[in-house]
Amino acid sequence: MSLIQFDHISFGYPEKELYQDISFDLEIGDHAVLIGSNGCGKSSLVQLLLHEEDYTYDGLIRRSGNFRTGYVGQFVEHETKEDSVFDFLARDFRELLAEADRLTQEMSIAEDLDALYEEYQKVMDQIDAVDGYNYESNIRKQLSVAGLTHIEENSVDKISGGEYKLLYIIRNMLLKPQLLIMDEPDVFLDFENLIGLTRLINGYDGTILTITHSRLLLSQCFDKVLHIENMQLQEFPGTFAEYNHWLLETRIELFERAKDYRDYIDSQQKLVNRLRKSAEFTSDPKKGRQLQARKKLVERMKNLKGEDPFLEIPNHHFAFPEVPEGEGTAFTVENYTLSYDREILRDITFSVQAGDRIAIVGANGTGKSSLLRDVNRILENKGLGEQVGYFRQITDASDGQKLSGGERNLQQLEELFQSDASILLLDEPTSHLDCYAQVALEKALRTYKGTILMVSHDFFTITGCADRIFILEDGTMREMSGRAYRKSIYKKYFGSDIFEAEKKRIETEDQVNRLILKNKFDEAREALGL
Repeated sequence: MSLIQFDHISFGYPEKELYQDISFDLEIGDHAVLIGSNGCGKSSLVQLLLHEEDYTYDGLIRRSGNFRTGYVGQFVEHETKEDSVFDFLARDFRELLAEADRLTQEMSIAEDLDALYEEYQKVMDQIDAVDGYNYESNIRKQLSVAGLTHIEENSVDKISGGEYKLLYIIRNMLLKPQLLIMDEPDVFLDFENLIGLTRLINGYDGTILTITHSRLLLSQCFDKVLHIENMQLQEFPGTFAEYNHWLLETRIELFERAKDYRDYIDSQQKLVNRLRKSAEFTSDPKKGRQLQARKKLVERMKNLKGEDPFLEIPNHHFAFPEVPEGEGTAFTVENYTLSYDREILRDITFSVQAGDRIAIVGANGTGKSSLLRDVNRILENKGLGEQVGYFRQITDASDGQKLSGGERNLQQLEELFQSDASILLLDEPTSHLDCYAQVALEKALRTYKGTILMVSHDFFTITGCADRIFILEDGTMREMSGRAYRKSIYKKYFGSDIFEAEKKRIETEDQVNRLILKNKFDEAREALGL
């Protein structure tokens, strides 16, 4: 049964069209993921779904009656009240129960019960909808699922930003909306909290629509894929892995079928190019009219062919500056201490060798971004500033640009690609980037000959790019090799090597795409296991 339907929706802003005649269903119980390249309109679609009365659009949004909707945005303002974590999660339930008690007391002395009873019944319906009388056990169950039982009595204003965001998600889930919408809920969550989020999503009984680029979430969660590209939307009932395989299989079939047609279009385009060159050296109007006629023919044929935005082969290509391989020590940090209202890190000392690829990992609030920022300051003070490329973590859109988080991060990366930096300091460089951009960035990091020190919660980026791992915990830093860190993660969290599975998926997709471009369709099928 459908909970909500988008029926032939077209929508956009004056500066940009977003959707042309898109349709999809969200059925009761779906755990759907909304994916697409940076800037394609994923967050705008969510806002249209949440606040359709604020927008003018073509088409029809159908809803199956009134239902409660919860929403978790990319950026959640951290509450500063000194309530405990448990009290924070219990607040809405206690207010409901207190309201029921108040109405009960009023009814015991009221002469006219009708109006009060109607109000009381509404409150009781709300309590039943959220299982209000069992809120204490439900809160503790969700904290356990998320791996946050140990902070139950901690003050909310003292926990990390990642912990708070996960609590905010739990609070929304506890209120049991029939539809829970989350826009990149994984952004800036540390690895422990990201694992907790996968468990919360998979254990949720209601309907979920989530925007995410997290390959961990994509590999572990969701049973429906909604894919936006170039103003179109494609709906697929299945997991992300199944969708990826189906997309490659379909791409092979359609490219093979279109080969002769495409060859003809290419031959016509070559003729247009020859006519254009010829027209540049003559004033003969006949040749100009021939050129225009031939151009229009090619355009009509391309339109008739129908370019499918979902089947286009991704063409992200990132390249950091070519720098010579360095030797010796790139820089050293000695006796680094970080304090705010409390001591975060104490007496941290480490050396970075030229060409090292190092990832700084640790829970939210352990000082990773602050350490990276201060390393940048230290290098500037040593006169190495011009050699350093510093990627800053973008946390909001307060710069006034009408760009998605991924588009703003791509702008930052583009500046680094144009620089001469031999040392890269990167703070969450893959955050907000779509999956294809993440993969392209990781390839660029692996081929870069300079020195890399990066902060990341992205398990795939860390294990795919870093040779040394600096782990911040309990105010200190310890080091592991990339291989040892990866094995420790598998042993603790997963029953299989998810990194190898993702690596194989990427390699297979890359191989299939290359074979398609060479018109080797049988070999492409064999590579896909067909």
